[in-house]
Amino acid sequence: MITKPLVPQSEDVPDHEGLVRHAKRLIKKLGWLSPTASLGSKGGKDFGRRIEASLTEITQGRGVMRLQLRKRDAAVVMSVDHYEEVVRMKVLYAELIEQVKVKEIADETDDYEALYRRITSPQSRKAADGLFAATSDSLRKTYQPGETEAQ
Repeated sequence: MITKPLVPQSEDVPDHEGLVRHAKRLIKKLGWLSPTASLGSKGGKDFGRRIEASLTEITQGRGVMRLQLRKRDAAVVMSVDHYEEVVRMKVLYAELIEQVKVKEIADETDDYEALYRRITSPQSRKAADGLFAATSDSLRKTYQPGETEAQ
């Protein structure tokens, strides 16, 4: 029996520029992935007694079959090729999550740095110095009642 590796090979993992394009292609290839109710089904006894024929039916058909035991859904059986597509999607999903995380950290860092620059600017320093150096008289002169305060 010829087996294929379950972990995607290095050529399966895309570079950063083509990650979204690769994800779209992979999602398109996963068109066979549908709700279990839409899958063809086979009973456990029939599947087990004719396992070679059942597996041939899976690999030559849609690649996926719902397996029932005692008239209840018990498992979804899929071809190795279909399973490998799911594994590739998992790897791609992890890479996309990592890129989003890096971008969010970079955005937050930019916001923090902008706030820090504003806080440490000469204008901010001058305003803080003026606030702490204010006298009661200078505060009284600049006081203006707000809209909710009595004039």
